[in-house]
Amino acid sequence: MLTNTNQIKRLLYSFVIAFIFWFFIKSEDTYSVTTNIPLVARNLQEQKTYKEEVPESIVVTLKGSGRAFIWLRFFDSFYEDYKAVLDLSSIADEYDFELDQYYKNNPEKIVLPSSLDLEFVEVISPRNIKINLDKYLVKKVPIKSQVSISTEPGYIQVGDINFSPDSISIGGPQEIVDNIAFVVTGKDTVLNLMASVDTELLILNPDKLVDFDPKKVQGFIDIQPISETIVTGIPVKLINKPNDINVFVNPATVSLTIVGGLNQIASIISTDIEVFIDFEKSWTSEKQFYSPKVKIPDSIMEWKDLSPNNLEILVIKEIN
Repeated sequence: MLTNTNQIKRLLYSFVIAFIFWFFIKSEDTYSVTTNIPLVARNLQEQKTYKEEVPESIVVTLKGSGRAFIWLRFFDSFYEDYKAVLDLSSIADEYDFELDQYYKNNPEKIVLPSSLDLEFVEVISPRNIKINLDKYLVKKVPIKSQVSISTEPGYIQVGDINFSPDSISIGGPQEIVDNIAFVVTGKDTVLNLMASVDTELLILNPDKLVDFDPKKVQGFIDIQPISETIVTGIPVKLINKPNDINVFVNPATVSLTIVGGLNQIASIISTDIEVFIDFEKSWTSEKQFYSPKVKIPDSIMEWKDLSPNNLEILVIKEIN
């Protein structure tokens, strides 16, 4: 049994040595290999940017020794001097590069590792790249939330999410940036809140060709207990009344109850609420009492218990 094991080991050693000799002999042979090479665009004019994405790499055929391709295959990320350069210094708006001819006319722009025996043969794909440039525009846009929020019974969210900062700067091709009116947060769900929340929110990129800053913002969600309070002394307005008559409302002020967040309603004063009667649409000589319209701030949940809820309109015609 021991003899058989030793024979197997000798066979394996012989195979490994033979393979190593074969590998070094064959690795000196010349091959043509199709491979990816990073594409680097340089010398973009100031205040210009791309209207469309430029490919990150192109497919080319290279010629060289097998050993060189093996090194390139396993260590390509370590070679900084391995790239296809596209010079944009003379491009104002757009240009269609015929890549194969471009690199054959400018072989120095195919940069290959000096330590490897490689030679550029041709471009396989893409054969053409059209570069479209546009003016680089920067502007500030507001933020819109994509966060779904719910509260426990007896609580209310007061207002929208308050962002800090409340806008972000975006920059990119003028044609694209001009059409971006706002940016949005990532989608999220916050359930059953009973207290205010301050959270970090990710901003979604509005377009792959657009830069933006900051990438994250703070979002404050104001949660308050639901409460109610009576607001008194609210003036009643008469709108659309004729100029040739004197019109009076009796009483001139009313009160009502508002419902909303505890801290929110505590700051409401009588002039924040509009109570009015449209004289032109409502008044008739046969009618004495009228129900006014009420308009409360958007942030308030509701109003109720208007007192009095019917008001008298007194009309006095002027005598010439």
